[in-house]
Amino acid sequence: MINDKQVKEQSNFSIFHQDWWLNSATDGKYDTIEVKKDGVVVGSLVIFMKNHFGMKIITRPPYTRTLGPRLFLPPSKPFRRAQNIRNIISELVKKIPSYDSLRISLDPEDETAFAFSLCKFTIGQTFTFRVPLDMPLKDVWDNCDQKTRNLIRTADKKLSVICNTNLDDFIRISLIDQPLARNSHDFVCMKKIFDACCQREQACVMSAWDEHQKLIAAVVLIWDQKNLYFWQSARDRGATNAGSNMLLIWKSMEYARSKDLTFDFDSFASEKAAKMIASFGLPPVVRPQVLGASLLRQWERAANDTLKILKNKL
Repeated sequence: MINDKQVKEQSNFSIFHQDWWLNSATDGKYDTIEVKKDGVVVGSLVIFMKNHFGMKIITRPPYTRTLGPRLFLPPSKPFRRAQNIRNIISELVKKIPSYDSLRISLDPEDETAFAFSLCKFTIGQTFTFRVPLDMPLKDVWDNCDQKTRNLIRTADKKLSVICNTNLDDFIRISLIDQPLARNSHDFVCMKKIFDACCQREQACVMSAWDEHQKLIAAVVLIWDQKNLYFWQSARDRGATNAGSNMLLIWKSMEYARSKDLTFDFDSFASEKAAKMIASFGLPPVVRPQVLGASLLRQWERAANDTLKILKNKL
């Protein structure tokens, strides 16, 4: 069981850990494994399982960026805290159901990567960028590439930015950005999550419009008690107005600062997007990945790699 203190502590975990988020993202189709001490939960891990061509895959729920363990630890000195983390992760790992492939995405502030590595998991890395609260936005602006600043200035003169909770604006521009046949979004799932966020006043849509009241670009922002995430973005690639994405990023930074939240670029989808984000002059921030594979899966990968090598030699 989770006691009252732990219920309060749960609100300190990221938006992606909240039960209402997980229920919206999975329709309640997830499991939670727990470690208890003296009848009290000291650690838990959400398990979201997918089946793909007969393989059992443990991964993130849809639209969920990070989802590491939740730990409920008493105050202690650094050595004892680290020891408690290692012990709890070791016990959680024993309870993970059988799988062919596993990928657990950790938040940059998660403390469990080392403990997972001791349990024979591979630790990989993905990256995001963040604007911490102690960094003045003036410093962010000064550190931007000159071209980025010029694009933002120009776009700010030609475009109007509004903020509301109309997800239809984002869906409309997303289908212009990527027509339905190529669009990978699950808009039904996205809307469930967005509506749940809005009910808790933790989401909005920020959109850019030209002088003819034509929608040019839109982003969906979500936030918890610490971070505001640049969760989804789309634009009209045929529009002649340059810099709409850069402008919305900058306005989102300002919005995050108005709420006293760290701004998280929320990773990137391509090399081009990574370079665009890097033009803001911020250092990349690691999001650790816990990676695992069954022996059968490892053999399969080794066989596939061998076949590729043989084909390349022919």
